[in-house]
Amino acid sequence: MTELTEAQLRRVAEAKTEHGSDRAAAKALGMPRDTFRYQIKRAAEKGFLGYKPVLPGFEVKETSVQRDAAGNTQKEWVKQHRESGPAFAMPEGQKLKELSAFVNGEGRIRHQWIKTKEDVTKSDLVAALTGVFERYKGRARVVPAPRRIERNLLSVYPIADPHIGMLSWKPQTGADYDLRIATRRLLDKAGEIVAKAPRSREALIANLGDWYHANDQRNVTPKSKHQLDVDGRWFKVLEAGVEVFVRIIDLALAKHELVEVVTIPGNHDPEAACALALALKMFYARNKRVTIAFPADIYYRRFGATLLGCAHGDKAPPARLAMAMAVDQRKAWGETAYHWLLYGHIHKDKLDTIGDVRVESFSTIADKDNHAAGGAWRSAQALQVITLDKKTGPDSRDFVNIPPPDMR
Repeated sequence: MTELTEAQLRRVAEAKTEHGSDRAAAKALGMPRDTFRYQIKRAAEKGFLGYKPVLPGFEVKETSVQRDAAGNTQKEWVKQHRESGPAFAMPEGQKLKELSAFVNGEGRIRHQWIKTKEDVTKSDLVAALTGVFERYKGRARVVPAPRRIERNLLSVYPIADPHIGMLSWKPQTGADYDLRIATRRLLDKAGEIVAKAPRSREALIANLGDWYHANDQRNVTPKSKHQLDVDGRWFKVLEAGVEVFVRIIDLALAKHELVEVVTIPGNHDPEAACALALALKMFYARNKRVTIAFPADIYYRRFGATLLGCAHGDKAPPARLAMAMAVDQRKAWGETAYHWLLYGHIHKDKLDTIGDVRVESFSTIADKDNHAAGGAWRSAQALQVITLDKKTGPDSRDFVNIPPPDMR
């Protein structure tokens, strides 16, 4: 902005003295009120309004009063300085490198010394994912549709918290777990559970969150910033997670005519889960037998007499999830006899009944990390398939168990 001349500053100061209010002074000078306010603050800084409190653009710092014996004011001193600026906000696309700040008692900035640098994590992520997605686009191989199917059945494959990319060391946690173990175990057990499922016409693969152990290459939980033990570079983990999911979908396509995939963001992988869903959507872009659902925090699906929902479970307790289903799906709720909500997060099989809603959590295939081992969290490990009948609701259930570490 061009520096104001002394004549301009004197002019706005005289208008302020003559007209009193900013509105009247600005009108008399024929300038916008915001322009006048800016100029009158600069005039105050230069002393054109004298030194009586409180000048435009200034605030009182300190006052002192001298009184006589009768309590009458003899002298008065007022110290004022430029008003504090707004609360500091990090500029978009930057992250903090160094910061020193001097603030007043209300936490408002008086002076600050800030060094920022470009947040390359996001830009690197976008560039890397764009390359990965372009390579995947429309590359899904054609899997022949099964010839014999049960048209009135839907098989649901809940996959909770596999934490792909987690690193666990047996001497510390009781079992080794890394990228190779996670992907191999998940694919092996998925093959076994798909083989056990009936030939339902439809299948739902429900990733209930925390597919990935880490959300990005910083290797901390996004909200709490807990340090994570991670195996391998993050883009390597991201790609491995996409590839194993693709192979699981292909297994389901060989058994079921239509396959829907929902990916729920977890507390470990809120953005990575969205990247996973986008990669899968690109990969199966030309396959009409596969539907990749939008990666929302809560997902709903109606199948005949059953209304089901999916969530990760970190944002709401079971009772609130059941209530959300009733409110969000009023019409489907009233038209269905069976209500079922699936979630993960707690790494164990647990069933609550809220009214007539079955609110069910599922165990993980992952072994414990150091945090879980030290906190004495223990549970069985398994994959399940639950099959629904259009008329009678939940119809059958099969398990594939993972033996404890000392029995493998």
